Amino acid sequence: MKRKGVYNEMTKYVGKRKHGSQLTQYEKTKLWQRLYSVQEFEWQLSDHALDRIREKGIRATKQDIISTIYHSEIIEYKIDLVKGKVEERVVLRSKAIVNEEYNLHVVFSLQDKIIVTVWMNHINDRHATLDWSIYDSNMKVFV
Repeated sequence: MKRKGVYNEMTKYVGKRKHGSQLTQYEKTKLWQRLYSVQEFEWQLSDHALDRIREKGIRATKQDIISTIYHSEIIEYKIDLVKGKVEERVVLRSKAIVNEEYNLHVVFSLQDKIIVTVWMNHINDRHATLDWSIYDSNMKVFV
């Protein structure tokens, strides 16, 4: 079964991340296709995402959060082990502004169609202190 082989190969990359600037155009295109292929009603907000919205006072509806897919840039692709299961995640930074001067960041689980978490960064925050050592430019992106 081909899918099982892909899953087994993914386990080699658990804990790895690839920054959006390290993605090839082909990888970006394929990740966008995967995000766009999910119908809006299929995306679910995790309890954690709902908690973060409340805790941080994020003024955004579920629709606003889902629409991030259509007005954003890919910040990161990563593979995590969640409850014993390998999961691909994509982090997007919205181009829209929320709470007057912030961009919304949203983590989408590609396998489970779940919005894992959300947070805000100031619109002028360009991550000058970003730790590049956590990223692997040679990481395989499963497209």
